[in-house]
Order: sequence, then structure tokens, then C-alpha cells
Amino acid sequence: MKQQLLHLAERLRASFWVIPAIMMAAAILLAQGFLAVDQHWNVEQLPGLGWLQLRDPDSARALLSAVAGSTITVAGTVFSITTVALTLASNQFGPRLVRNFIRDRGTQVSLGIFLSTFVYALLVMRGIDASGPRHHHTLAVSFALLMALACIAYLIYFIHNVAQSIQIDNITFQINREFRSALESIYPAEDCRDSRSCRQDLRDLKLGEDRLRVRANKEGYIQRIDTRGLIAWARENQCTVRLEIHPGAFLYHWGCVATIYNPPRDIDSQAIAEAIRGAVTLGAQPTAEQDVIFSIRQLAQIAVRALSPGINDPFTAYTCIDRLVDGIGIILQRPALPNCFYDDREQLRLITTELSFADVLAAALDEIREYGRDSGVVMRHLCSALIELAEICSRREDRQALNNLIQRLQEDCEISLNDKFDVAAIQKQLARMRSELK
Repeated sequence: MKQQLLHLAERLRASFWVIPAIMMAAAILLAQGFLAVDQHWNVEQLPGLGWLQLRDPDSARALLSAVAGSTITVAGTVFSITTVALTLASNQFGPRLVRNFIRDRGTQVSLGIFLSTFVYALLVMRGIDASGPRHHHTLAVSFALLMALACIAYLIYFIHNVAQSIQIDNITFQINREFRSALESIYPAEDCRDSRSCRQDLRDLKLGEDRLRVRANKEGYIQRIDTRGLIAWARENQCTVRLEIHPGAFLYHWGCVATIYNPPRDIDSQAIAEAIRGAVTLGAQPTAEQDVIFSIRQLAQIAVRALSPGINDPFTAYTCIDRLVDGIGIILQRPALPNCFYDDREQLRLITTELSFADVLAAALDEIREYGRDSGVVMRHLCSALIELAEICSRREDRQALNNLIQRLQEDCEISLNDKFDVAAIQKQLARMRSELK
């Protein structure tokens, strides 16, 4: 249940309309509330508040009409500026970065304050009744003026926020913050892990020959896998579930989702398949909930575009490399991800497919190495960052992955670089990395 709520919160966070819709709903309630209060309480009679008094209902309607007209005009300007910012981000940094701009709370609140002020002014203007014996409306109209002042402040903030959000350093910082958050969730420290989970060599497991393969019935990116639900289902049915997929991968509509060892004979195979599929959430695009590669690809895409001949911005590539290597360093310093999960009776219930360090390293640096191999300065910066990574690499399989990357960098250096200074400097850096990995 908790994971489902987190998934729902992630979807709502990525929606551009949720915050403005909530603010407009609040504006509707405030308009009705202030109009009701004005009918039963004359705020003008309070000491020191006589200056709030309005001369007649027509003046109040004119004032509210000006507020409504100006705010909806500025809201259209805000929407236009947002569209321009999204277009710029898509063209320069890649279409995957549009998600980050849509998720920006400042942009959502800025649009929401203008729309809610417009809705509030319309409802209050409609609720003013000049025919009755009591037509006090001071509190409702005064609050409309307060919201108009808030709109002016948010307009200044919005322009500042857009100017800041399209700067590459701020973009990479925001992506890196999400990257670090995903790392803390997916790669917890040793004392935060469940004692009933561990990492084992799957070749040593004796799972038996009685098995049932569960295939998908629709396609999409794997956004979330409810591992706790699968463990509970396997414990209830006295079987073992081996997942053949991992978050972030694309699942074809005929792809294998899982293999059930010792499947229950009292349940129809179709019901088993539905139970397993129900624990896997598919979507049109990957998310950062359980997929550490998602943020890695965002940073790698920015670096690759920066290295393209049309942009040729190595400094942006430097920033992305630094952020990527910093995150990879966290993975090296954390224990390897568990792939076997047991129940309270120490019975194996779930086997997961986890990305290795080599997979993470390839996702982070392969494209950068491919498109930056002709740039000596980029290759030197990459090698310099990898030296820092080699110093904290302790596991044998991790050292092997880094050695394989060093070999590819060696080949790229020999084939693509012509500058003798660059070649000599990179060779020296590669030699230092090899010595650190011995």
C-alpha cells in the first residue's frame, strides 16, 4: 500500500495541472466563504478598518473586473513563457528534461496563483448583490486585492525562476538531487537493509524443475515492482518467484515477467499470471522511483548533446561527468544489492534481477566516451574523474568493470586522438588507474 501511494504521489508530482487545480478549488471555497462572512459581519465597523469601505457595488465590480482581466492576461503570458522554456529545454538538453521543468513547483504555483485569482474575482463579482438591504462585500473584495498583490510578487518570482531553471548548472543540480535521492532509496546502507535479504550466486540455488513462466499481456516501461507484495503472495502459496525484469527496462507484450518455481496447483495459471502482473506497474515512460538509470541517462544525454558539433560545449560535459562519477561513487561504497528475499521461516520467496555495477557504469559513460573520444580535453577530464573512482573500488567484479572501461578508453585514445600531449596525458592517467585497481 505504501509503495502504491508513493507511486501515486510521483505521478501527481509529474502532472502540471494538479497544483493549479487545487489552488482554483481553494479560490472557489474562499470566494463563497468570504461572501458569506460579509453577509453576517460588517468588517468596516471594526476600529481602524474604515478605510476598507467601498462606496457602492458598481465600484466593487469594476475593481474585480480589472483584477480578473489583468490576471488572466498575465496567466496567458506565464503559459507562453513556460512553453518557450520547455521548447528550449527540449531542443538544447533533450526531450527527457521536459519532465523536470513540468515538475517545477515554482512554475506550477505561479500559474496557479494567477488562475485562482481570476476564478476568485469572477465568483466574488457574481456574488455581489446590490438589490438587498445589506450588500457588504468589503472583506471579499479586499482579499481579491491581496491576491492581486500576490500575483505581482509571483510574476517577479516566476521570471527569476525561469531564468534560473534554464541554466545548465541548476539543471544538473536538480537532476543530481533526484539521482542522489534514488541512490539512497535503492542502495541503502548496510544497517538500513532487511536482514531477510541477501545477495547470492543464482547458479548455486536449487530451485527444482517444476516451474511456470508468466508472460506479459501489454508493453511499456517498468516503473515499479511491488516486491513486498510478491513475497507475501509467494509465502501464501508456498512457492518461489524469480523476476526476469527490472525497473526501467522496456517490457514487450510477449516478454517474460517471472518464473514461478513449485507453482500452486490449486490456482489456475491465468490467476497466477494476473497476480504477478498486478505487482508490476507499466507506463509510457520510465520514472526515477526504482530506476537509478533514469537520472543517469538524463545527465548522459545532456553531456552527449553538449559534445555534438552543433553545440560543442565541453564545460557542460565536465559538469555531467562530475555528477555521474559522484553518484557512481556512492554505489561503490554501498553493499551490493540483494537478489534473494526470504520470509520469516527462512524460505526463499523472491529472486530479483538487479543491475550490476558494470551495467550502471556503461549506462553512465558509454555514450559520453563514444561521442567525446575525439576531444582530448573531455577524455582527460573523464580519466581524471575515473582515477578518483578507482581509489574507492574494492569489490572484485567492480574492479573488473573498471578495467574493461580502461581498456576501451585505451583503444579510443589510440584510434581517435592525434595530439601527442593529449595521448601522453591520457596514457599516464590510465596507467595510474590500473595501479589503483591492482
